[in-house]
Amino acid sequence: MDWRPSVDDGRRLRLGYGLNLHAPRTVQELLHGLRTVTLPLRERVAPGARFGVGMYLPAELAHALDPGADAFGRSRSADTPSAASSATSVRPDDGLAELERFLAEHALDPFTFNAFPYGGFQTDGLKERVFAPAWWERARFDYTLAVARCALRLVRAAPGARSHVSISTHCGQFGALDVDGARELAAIAHLARCALEFARLEDATGVRIVLALEPEPRSSCNDLASLARFLPRVRERGARFLVREHGVASARADALLARHLGVCLDACHAAVEFEDAASVGAGVGALGKLQFTSALAVRDPSGNERGRAALLALDEPRFLHQVTGRRGAELLRARDLGEVAAAMERWLACDEWRCHFHVPVDLDLARDERGAPLGLTTTRAFADAVLGRVLGAPFADELHELHLEIETYTWDVLPAFARAGGGGAERLVEGLEREYAHVAGVLARAGWTRATA
Repeated sequence: MDWRPSVDDGRRLRLGYGLNLHAPRTVQELLHGLRTVTLPLRERVAPGARFGVGMYLPAELAHALDPGADAFGRSRSADTPSAASSATSVRPDDGLAELERFLAEHALDPFTFNAFPYGGFQTDGLKERVFAPAWWERARFDYTLAVARCALRLVRAAPGARSHVSISTHCGQFGALDVDGARELAAIAHLARCALEFARLEDATGVRIVLALEPEPRSSCNDLASLARFLPRVRERGARFLVREHGVASARADALLARHLGVCLDACHAAVEFEDAASVGAGVGALGKLQFTSALAVRDPSGNERGRAALLALDEPRFLHQVTGRRGAELLRARDLGEVAAAMERWLACDEWRCHFHVPVDLDLARDERGAPLGLTTTRAFADAVLGRVLGAPFADELHELHLEIETYTWDVLPAFARAGGGGAERLVEGLEREYAHVAGVLARAGWTRATA
């Protein structure tokens, strides 16, 4: 779905939902998710219109489908592994062609890709392993480049002008990286190499790819302020690396890093860290992508026993649920819900807790089966305010499109208060429809309308 401001100033917005809630392992599983969820959803919210999707290809599938650099008029570099080496029988041309035909036939627009989870995303025990491999490991670079090459083939299914294709990823690893330590420098080298390869792919195809770095609580970029400190180091040290190791002219190195590295702003992550919605992301870097997401919150935890219990009961074995508590200007941080329960006395001194648990973006207040409040709220108002701020400001760095992705990937582990009715795919489509209706309302209040062309 494409949107434009009511007073047309050339800006556009592409809206989609993230397919990581399907977490396919094969082309056929990906097509099944598109048939059973995406197409019924499109018929409910935008019948007959071009419909955006946030693509997710885990590493196994991305490498299986990777057409290779030679598909874009270049010989493959000697140190780039062949897609044929993947332990799968799917031929890249067959799988990509089938997927490309399906997207074109049903007017689906794969405008953004998620290359954060490497694999096993919807499996129990994932937790902080979602950050593996780290950016200092070669496998992360190889995976991201494979996703980029698949993306360039698949966007042909939705021809027409676009400012960029966005690929979101994490900023380095789970936990801190030592500034200018060996691992940070290796991570920066891989990010710089990605930018170089993206520049070469743009030369061959005319399509700009922006690698959008996504801060997340307890990672090497805990918040947008951390990313604002990290990106200048990436650009300075990355440019030196490209000059020294790849013979790139200094001015070109600076330019391609600025052009192909940007920011993924996740509203849930920013809310968990109590960032200021009025200025969130300002001055950090080019906004490649905005993930419209919402977190859970417990206000006045010392006097809200029911809310505390409801939140701590959501500790589950699949996803990481980082928690931040605020006491005045001080922030208390936990890696997961279990750490809060183990140190309750300290946490009860906070005036509010916020938890990284993606819940439907239309949800504002959790209620039990009788309709009584559970003492849990969400950060929906924060996400709405962030989107409103972004829509009200000029888009920077020639990115005249805003890539907006609804990323509620937790449907299989959501508590009863956050689920729509029905079951299976029907329940999921119903819940996603409500999320789209909420986002459409935010866009309409900001003066944006559906684009007809």
